Amino acid sequence: MRIVVFIAILLQSFYITSCRGPSEDDTGFLPVVEQGDTLPPEMAYGFVLDSFVVHRMQVQQNQTLSHILTPFGISQGIINQAYYLAKDSMNLNYVTAGANYLMLCKNDSTQLLQYFIYDKNAFEYIVFDFKDSLRVTRHKRDMRIDTVALSITIEKGSSLSKELQSRAKSINLTNELVEKIAGVYAWSIDFFKLQPEDECRVIFELKSIEEKPYSMGKIIAMEFIHRGKPFYAFPYVVNGNLAYYDEKGKSMKRLFIQAPIKYVRISSGYTRQRFHPVQKRWKAHLGTDYAAPTGTPIWATGDGVIEQAGFTKFNGNYVKIRHNKTYQTGYLHMTKIAEGIRPGVYVKQEQIIGYVGSTGLATGPHVCYRFWKNGKQVDHRRETFQATEPIAEKELPGFMEQMKPLKTKLDSLSLEEEGIIIL
Repeated sequence: MRIVVFIAILLQSFYITSCRGPSEDDTGFLPVVEQGDTLPPEMAYGFVLDSFVVHRMQVQQNQTLSHILTPFGISQGIINQAYYLAKDSMNLNYVTAGANYLMLCKNDSTQLLQYFIYDKNAFEYIVFDFKDSLRVTRHKRDMRIDTVALSITIEKGSSLSKELQSRAKSINLTNELVEKIAGVYAWSIDFFKLQPEDECRVIFELKSIEEKPYSMGKIIAMEFIHRGKPFYAFPYVVNGNLAYYDEKGKSMKRLFIQAPIKYVRISSGYTRQRFHPVQKRWKAHLGTDYAAPTGTPIWATGDGVIEQAGFTKFNGNYVKIRHNKTYQTGYLHMTKIAEGIRPGVYVKQEQIIGYVGSTGLATGPHVCYRFWKNGKQVDHRRETFQATEPIAEKELPGFMEQMKPLKTKLDSLSLEEEGIIIL
């Protein structure tokens, strides 16, 4: 009796191992169901997976269609035919490393490959049908766009990203949301100087694929209350260009944006007295240090002409820009200067001019941002700049008609509401 049981276990083990796919290194697996459990059929890509031997896998670096299909008994002739049928749907010279795919094999002793399903991207997938005659079909996933709202208050010791993470964790899009909010207010709010009790209310588009949040769409309306002052922002299209304006139709854009890199942290501010970490003595630090990983893009904070671009012992790789008769800016310690950035070149606001590094007199990767007004270095975070051109008089009635109901909706949003609200 013991011998019979041992042989039965051995055969069962062999069967499960053979279902795992072409090698021990693949990422395929079989679902495990406990005895007595009754589960609904598992569905994916329109198939009842319980009807097949299933291998869930990922494309490895430099894999081709042949690498994927040959171990499952598909001949090179059929693979060539599949390549021809799918050439208008996907490039099969090299499938994308990291992309998911599914192998559905016949649930019998032959375990012949029935379907190969390749996730081309989040929006669509390709089904290769090997069951009878070869067919290749392209499928789009259902996508929905909802208008949603979110309200937060900055708590003591917290930040914009932490509060958004807490309130919007259900959609897992915190980084994208932070970047879009900071992008709209890049000219008017210094996100390194947020205060406890600052508030933010935002209405935006949320894109979902098959009921799962995938990405943000555009911001529809927003209010940020900073130091007790409300900053409204509403999108409006003028001459085919989308821009953001306040409730009076004034542009959110200013002559300069607040920081030369993405929302990160300030490691050292503008001061007349600082103990220098390298020189080990007290001296003035007439700039603002923004710490960030090496290679982080640095952009011009305003339009202007490159005055200097090179290397010095203390500045490392640096760039200096003349914006007009009044203002100049400097960007120090770059790991490298961006291609094409040289004296005499005109650059636009937010154009990449270099990358964060620690060249020159620096202890770690950061950009030291310097700001000159009438030839004198000043603290740019204390400067106030006028808005650029407002909406033209003829466009103003249309803007006001669109803006007013959105402002009413923003003002009605409660900070007590938890999480995302679908409007």
